[in-house]
Amino acid sequence: MKKISIVGPESSGKSTLALSLSQALGCNYCDEYARKYLEKKSNYNIHDLEIIAKKQNKKIEEGIKGGGDYIISDTCVLDIELWSKIKFKRVDEKISQLSTKEEFDIYLLCKPDIPWKYDKLRENEHTREFIYKEFKSIMKKRSLNYFVIGGSLVKRITSSLDIIKNN
Repeated sequence: MKKISIVGPESSGKSTLALSLSQALGCNYCDEYARKYLEKKSNYNIHDLEIIAKKQNKKIEEGIKGGGDYIISDTCVLDIELWSKIKFKRVDEKISQLSTKEEFDIYLLCKPDIPWKYDKLRENEHTREFIYKEFKSIMKKRSLNYFVIGGSLVKRITSSLDIIKNN
């Protein structure tokens, strides 16, 4: 099974791309747990991020057990690790451990080159480029197999499918 994670700053098209790819490939899709969690608890702290990270990791593991050729995950614990670093200026050790243990075959890093779309859970409209660069830095440092995805949705889907099938 090839495991693919879609990462990037807020409002960079991650969820749309992840769902589109899972439909195109006819494969398991792991949605973003943080959104469900924060719809019920908007005033969160660093300890909530540990809960979110553990649940996201569990959802990914369950998706892998579902079998098939691919799994597409709309985010991963790396995303939560970076979120914690930016929001709280520190990362809980358990989140770091989960993040470094993650094993995706491909990370698709979404560029923030599409317009920002407001929703009540988003916090970082003006720091999307900074967050994007932080993702790149971390993934380079960890020697992760990542590819930058940008442009229109059609271009993103086409590029992503090509990357998935050839890597």
